[in-house]
Amino acid sequence: MSDEKQEQVLPAGVAKGALRDNLEVVLFAVLLIMFFKTFVGQQFTIPSASMRNTLMIGDHLLVNKFVFAQKQWDWEEKLFPMRAPVRGDIIVFRFPLERNNDYVKRLVALPGDKIEVRDKRLYLNGKLTTGPWEHHVLDKKEGPVPGPWPLSRDPGLYDDIPATELWRYAEPEVLAMDQQGQEGLPGGYRDNFGPYVVPKGFVFAMGDNRDNSADSRYWGFLPIDHLRGRPFIIWWSFREGGTDDTPANVPKGPVDVLMNFVDGARHFLNWTRWDRTGTIPR
Repeated sequence: MSDEKQEQVLPAGVAKGALRDNLEVVLFAVLLIMFFKTFVGQQFTIPSASMRNTLMIGDHLLVNKFVFAQKQWDWEEKLFPMRAPVRGDIIVFRFPLERNNDYVKRLVALPGDKIEVRDKRLYLNGKLTTGPWEHHVLDKKEGPVPGPWPLSRDPGLYDDIPATELWRYAEPEVLAMDQQGQEGLPGGYRDNFGPYVVPKGFVFAMGDNRDNSADSRYWGFLPIDHLRGRPFIIWWSFREGGTDDTPANVPKGPVDVLMNFVDGARHFLNWTRWDRTGTIPR
């Protein structure tokens, strides 16, 4: 046998330079991220207090995007955890009045349900519906207080702003417009609302912070096809500005993204809510 080293000759097209090799890795990673974001999950940050204290400002969520997907074949439902939305689900959806924005609320009523709010309390099909997720403000200094809120418990401050116009979203011609181009209604529907029956193809969404939530009481029924997913984990919870009440800075460009990154890096240890990070929202 010869001790001479033999040079291995690669087939034409196999040998690649470092630039091409690294570029292929980057492109594959980008495609993988785009696939995950489009079909599997997406990161979502809570910008306001409408779901407090269930979800806090600065909670960073991972959203399951295929849980409410419409199946085309029977095997899809067996392979993936897909299901129809149910009452009580926390949902992420396209805001009907501005569809490029995503909102997060709680689904409280399904098609065919009769919904009513009397003295702040939610009634579903004639029955009082309440629980620890429902929050009301008894003292503005203390913030939202969790339920349940039976008739014997005072739900706190009342909104004395009267409704200046009829709640028009149950009208057939408005439903046919799919809320497109409509504006949210003024105050007056927070503490007393309905009764109305949720029409076919729609659901009713409300924020858990019932005294501070712009929800279906003000902008109408939510089309089911606007549902984008359901949060399944809080992967990080960060106090914006170091408090629980500072609104989140929603990035509007690369500069805002960079500022958020710098802010998070500087205050990561002392502004992170360690007790919420890694929890499952319910």
